[in-house]
Amino acid sequence: MPPAGLPVDVTARPPRHTRQAFDLAVLANFLAIGVLLAAVPLHVREDLGGSRTAVGVSTSIFFAAALVARPVAGRWMDRIGRRPFLLWPLAAMVVLAIAMRSADSVQLVVAVRLLQGAFGSVFYTACAAVSTDLAPVDRRAGAVARLSLMIYLGFAFGPFLGEWLFGRHADWPWFAAAGLHLCALLAARRVPETLRTPSSATVTAASTLRTYRVVRLPGMAQLCAGLGYSCVVAFLTLYAREIGLGKAGWLFFTYACSALAVRLVSGRLADRFGYVSVALPGMIVFGCGHLLMAVAWAPWVPFPAIAMTGIGFGAVFPALTAVAVSVAPDEDRGAALGTFLSFNDLGNAVAGPAVGAIADAAGFRWAYGVPAIVAFVGVLFILALRRQATEPQITHPAIRAER
Repeated sequence: MPPAGLPVDVTARPPRHTRQAFDLAVLANFLAIGVLLAAVPLHVREDLGGSRTAVGVSTSIFFAAALVARPVAGRWMDRIGRRPFLLWPLAAMVVLAIAMRSADSVQLVVAVRLLQGAFGSVFYTACAAVSTDLAPVDRRAGAVARLSLMIYLGFAFGPFLGEWLFGRHADWPWFAAAGLHLCALLAARRVPETLRTPSSATVTAASTLRTYRVVRLPGMAQLCAGLGYSCVVAFLTLYAREIGLGKAGWLFFTYACSALAVRLVSGRLADRFGYVSVALPGMIVFGCGHLLMAVAWAPWVPFPAIAMTGIGFGAVFPALTAVAVSVAPDEDRGAALGTFLSFNDLGNAVAGPAVGAIADAAGFRWAYGVPAIVAFVGVLFILALRRQATEPQITHPAIRAER
């Protein structure tokens, strides 16, 4: 392994142990987040007596913090390197997971989740940058899909673990999450620096606006998907109870497995046939899945519905992320990723309180019907991306090699 402070040679295939350490860090971190996704809503609703809106706020505030943290961290990653942003956020997440044990009011839960969102979003932005650093130019969608595989393995099993631990002892989910974050930190220490040429450009309002304009269309499409995604992770536990399923672990598992299955192939398909060609049908399937959950007439219906949302999101996210990376200069890749992901965070942040209020007022059918409508708005943004594309790599990356 190269010394920790030296960049890995990204022109060659990265060493296997580097890739394995990186995958392990991502997996352990998102297992911990999966534990918290199940445990926090139950803690707020059952232990603290919070409303559905309170559940939505305590979940979505995680994403709201990322709105500020991601773009700033992304620009610093382009200047001082990726590795510090892999390590110190994980150390903070260990402490914050333990701090959740002492959060005995909704306000304290929200405060802890706000900090978890800030540090967690910085870590994920660094992961996205490292993943694309390690990949050849024409395989970046595949690299993002591989990163997503580790994330959804965490989401497949983390909520199961979180629900089980919550039912055994009130303290166990928080200590388990802290232990998993610590494992992620130890694995991340084995990942070398991947930024080869630090950017020397000065951060100005003009450069920030330029980055925003570059990623605006894929970002708006991802915002629409992010709202629906947040609806899944924030309310699935309570949705399962309302429709008579009881525990939501199998729904989380179905969602994660469907996303995993499609991401085994979606990255390669996007790299071969074009990012928009994969994102467009993915968004349509995503919206239809939410619509089916809204009109579910029997307890079995949410299972194919949640599978459709997983398939759709599993196709959309890597493709749109690759668009954002491809249209940005390499020296601004961290900033572009941070800005693009902040669109996703905005959708997540809006979804929690807004959809929670809808669920309180009209029930969970409308709580899933509204994200379905928003997803179909996302289809329009993807169509606009196809119409306005001036860079060949947006529609077919292989053309880039012929330019």
